[in-house]
Amino acid sequence: MIEINELNKIYNKNKPNEFHALHDVNVKVEDGEMVAIMGRSGAGKSTLMHIIGCIDYFESGEYILDGVNVSEMGQKGLAQLRNEKIGIVMQDFALIDDYTVLENVMVPLYFSKCKMNTMKATAMDCIRKVGMEEQAKKPVNKLSGGQKQRVAIARAIVNNPSVILADEPTGALDTKTTEEIMELFTELNKEGRTVLIITHDKDVAAKCMRTVVIEDGRVS
Repeated sequence: MIEINELNKIYNKNKPNEFHALHDVNVKVEDGEMVAIMGRSGAGKSTLMHIIGCIDYFESGEYILDGVNVSEMGQKGLAQLRNEKIGIVMQDFALIDDYTVLENVMVPLYFSKCKMNTMKATAMDCIRKVGMEEQAKKPVNKLSGGQKQRVAIARAIVNNPSVILADEPTGALDTKTTEEIMELFTELNKEGRTVLIITHDKDVAAKCMRTVVIEDGRVS
């Protein structure tokens, strides 16, 4: 379960350009939920996702993930928690252009102690799950936007995380591809994973169980 209590995030604290990005945010997400987080550009959606994903710190408040108080953890503990429990699909895919599909999906496994053959087999299982097995040896810079998004999803699930975070995963995709990507997230959710989708698209949000709205850094 994800539980956030009275969380505040301030950029450039005590400087002339100080910016209070999140104000006393409270959010609770039960295991197995599929939740949309909506808001205008600059509302604080991505900031919240980065905190939930253990990528960014916060100034005050509490973040508990599966009973673990994240605010009490150091960098090493955060990295381990992120690698074991959280899969992240970034807005710009964040793939390595000259790597193949297989090589990109394998990247998170390099932090494990698996043998190379096991890593390849695990990555290929995830590539098949997103329907990209025929492209496994192709460099990702030769793929379409929708195909890149599928690769990003495969990479996000390769460590079998319990939580998947997706930042505007359909923002640059056409309607048909958006439908296909949302079907993938729905299937992953049906497998028991908790899915949080950052979006400004009401049609995408409508495919989730419920919506959390952020306005000016506050959950309304």
